[in-house]
Amino acid sequence: MTAPKTVEAWHRVESRADLVAYLLLLSAEDEAARAHRGIDGFLWGWVTVLDRHLDGTAALGGGWRGLACQLYRARTAEPRQDPALAEPPTDEDAVSDAADLRRYVATLAVDFARDRREMHARAARGLWAGDGGSWAHGTPHAWLDSWAAWLAATPWAHELEPVTWRSIAEQLSATQIYE
Repeated sequence: MTAPKTVEAWHRVESRADLVAYLLLLSAEDEAARAHRGIDGFLWGWVTVLDRHLDGTAALGGGWRGLACQLYRARTAEPRQDPALAEPPTDEDAVSDAADLRRYVATLAVDFARDRREMHARAARGLWAGDGGSWAHGTPHAWLDSWAAWLAATPWAHELEPVTWRSIAEQLSATQIYE
């Protein structure tokens, strides 16, 4: 099967290379829409998608296609902002199932919002805001581009297959800082 040509064609994603192409499509869509949602909004939308999966109202499937399905749904899902999900904060090594991934995605959303607040507060005080905070990118399209670039270039690609909840968390962790 060929790589997807539109974001609606998430069901055509079968491989890591297909997901790279799909991430670039999502990025282009986000940039063209000039969405004001932010990375944290996208992540909170993903929490909503995982909530629906966990309560049985929406199946996601597995593998690269399942991940593409999650991303497709997250881009338009109503963000469920619940910072309590991120308490205590978790890291990618603790992820073993969908509930853990939901907590990790919530942790990332809370961390991104904190990072942006700190950057804005420093700038408002007339201080140098730094090199962009602890997140390498501030917009969803740049973040999705970074994810695609990392996924295409990583020498650890063999560790990402088969796609698991933990390998998704590992991808998100790398994407947070990858330029």
